[in-house]
Amino acid sequence: MNLADLEKIQWLAPWHSTSAGLETELEREISSTHPLFGYRAISVGRGDDCDDVLFFLPEHDYPLAVVHLTWSGAREKSPAWPHTTFYASVDDWLERCMNPDHIEFADS
Repeated sequence: MNLADLEKIQWLAPWHSTSAGLETELEREISSTHPLFGYRAISVGRGDDCDDVLFFLPEHDYPLAVVHLTWSGAREKSPAWPHTTFYASVDDWLERCMNPDHIEFADS
């Protein structure tokens, strides 16, 4: 998987594409015991209805992760925060995240 694969996503509300830039907040928040520590992460999408950000992880076994940023501006003490869910592929993310979020968003 590469960034070009992610450009083909047909985004559904509340998700939309985003340019890189949210990596700085991610780096501020993760501790050395967080599962993303030491991995390069590139922001590619964001949910409008929450603080969830889709990151591309080019060197990770699971190349996509949705991270619920806390916007604390500081390192979180618990490795559980910011909360992170990993995805094996774009299809995995679509099935388990974006499509359900879209249905919930449309119903509200």
